Amino acid sequence: MPTLNPTPAEMESRIVRAKTIQPKKRRFEANGGIPAKALESIAADSIYLYMAPGEGVGASSQNPGIVGFPGLTVNLCRCPVGQGPDLHAHARTLETFMCLGGQFEVIWGDDGQYKTVLDEHDMISVPPNVMRAFRNTGKTPEAVLLVLIQGENKDMAADVQYAPATGEKIEQNFGSDVRQRIEDMGWRFDAVLGSKVSEVA
Repeated sequence: MPTLNPTPAEMESRIVRAKTIQPKKRRFEANGGIPAKALESIAADSIYLYMAPGEGVGASSQNPGIVGFPGLTVNLCRCPVGQGPDLHAHARTLETFMCLGGQFEVIWGDDGQYKTVLDEHDMISVPPNVMRAFRNTGKTPEAVLLVLIQGENKDMAADVQYAPATGEKIEQNFGSDVRQRIEDMGWRFDAVLGSKVSEVA
């Protein structure tokens, strides 16, 4: 098969410019009626979707910078000191974190009982169905984390599960309609915490 020779103009749709990409919370606020503060209360402060398959993968299908092949999303998360998502699990996908700037504490386990610290360029890969969260615990005002999510394309929709208490917190602070909108984008509040002995190899 002969190679391709795309022009710079043709390649422009394959480039994401950091100065123009918008965080997901702004898009969800504008298009889905989900207040940015509601998302910030349970997710990373600013999540930038650089690449996703672009079809049928819940929150990841919302206008990715680049439409890529099935099975991978590439996100960049920016968090001020002390901020990060609530404990949650990905039911069927592998989530990998690499610290690009600052320092992040990554916690896991049903109660967040385990933790490690990622310094710049450190990486951790969290298997499916493990509760996890991360926080900027460094001194950098805004730490940056690369987040890769891998799995079957069909498994990426409705894959994120928070504990029921997180859903109750959203409902209490923002109303049941906001909770429903968050669920409509593929995040659920029905994680069953089992404290099962690990089968991770």
